[in-house]
Amino acid sequence: MEKMIETVIKGGTVLDKTGTQRVDIGIGPDGNISAIGSDLSGENTIDASKCIVASGLVDLNSHFCQPGNEEAETLESGTRSAVLGGYTAVMLMPDTTPAVDCAATVREIQSLRNEALCHVEIAGALTRGCSGEVLAPIGEMASLGVTFFTDKIAQTLSAPLLRRAMEYGSKFDITVGVTPFCKGEGHMHEGAVSSDLGIQGSSIEEEEILTYQFVKLAQLTGTRLHLQQVSSPNAIEIVTSAKTLGVPITCEVSPHHFSLTDEKVRSYESIYKIAPPLRPKDEVEKIKELISDGQVDVIATSHTPHPQHLVDLPFEEAPFGGIGLETALAAALTELDTPLKQILSMMSWVPAEIAGISESHGGLIVEGRPGNLIVIDEAVQWNPNGAEMASKSTNSPFVDHPLEGKVRHTIVNGEVVVLDSEAQR
Repeated sequence: MEKMIETVIKGGTVLDKTGTQRVDIGIGPDGNISAIGSDLSGENTIDASKCIVASGLVDLNSHFCQPGNEEAETLESGTRSAVLGGYTAVMLMPDTTPAVDCAATVREIQSLRNEALCHVEIAGALTRGCSGEVLAPIGEMASLGVTFFTDKIAQTLSAPLLRRAMEYGSKFDITVGVTPFCKGEGHMHEGAVSSDLGIQGSSIEEEEILTYQFVKLAQLTGTRLHLQQVSSPNAIEIVTSAKTLGVPITCEVSPHHFSLTDEKVRSYESIYKIAPPLRPKDEVEKIKELISDGQVDVIATSHTPHPQHLVDLPFEEAPFGGIGLETALAAALTELDTPLKQILSMMSWVPAEIAGISESHGGLIVEGRPGNLIVIDEAVQWNPNGAEMASKSTNSPFVDHPLEGKVRHTIVNGEVVVLDSEAQR
């Protein structure tokens, strides 16, 4: 019996964990991959000539501000930005207003999923209101399918409270995420540039100390730990050493931390106010080397939108964070001397496993799996413009930063949501 094909991705080079092959991919009416082979035909054809066809990207660190701050981002605008960047799944951080710290808020966000253009996973708060004071009802949220828990600011969590959260959470087979960064009174990296500018900085050593503390807690409790937003090469090496001891730990790096340096802050533009802060060139180069060596598990965006009136504040008054979903893959392709297969591992395959969605995202491209796919044109050269992005916010640290490589098409559950770099709904 001939398999039904509704959409064919034609003429591309398919890349997954097994390697590359020049084949067409057919997607059936149910949204699943129904055929892989040569000279396939269907009702609709997507041109993938001179391009790479791969599993959709998965982001483990997105802030969409809904509920509470829809002026900056919503599920609709955030996921539109995501699919344009090649993401077929995103995990939303819990620091909304109110925070995602109970079953009611989880259900509220779940009810909004029909507005999303891609799959949405929900991270729960470790503590009430992400305040670091009282444990949130982790079990209550886990019963609704939440498997990843984190808090907005790691330094508000005392070591005893974080230990209790990890021990309690281990009963529900969750992953705990923490960012090893103390904002304190610092606004940028503490070093030569901060001294020149007279801006108070935070030292990179603080991140390394916190990383070591978190590693020891993971070793003590046995709970899976994912370190978010690591910006210190030494911190990455601490994680690598812990892995050799069997500690269940992974780490992520964001594109701005391997692409941009603290020299950008000399402009006093708040789009370069990032937490953790942009580091000096020598630290950035070391991070690139560690990525190439395979010591980084995940590249995550930390997509953090802000309304324009906050972006326009003076540097020291402005909030931390920048948007990054539409530029992340291009930044990796541009800045890293790393094979595309390794980049896809860090941006699709491994994050899908950490998020617990590897049966539908990432992984192998085979018949029967959901059609969550992207088509990448590595040859496109472009300069990002915050005002032209799909996010409701414009605070991209990659504005006017020359990039190479772009997603041409994105397919989510068999539906073409991006065609020729344009969102379809």
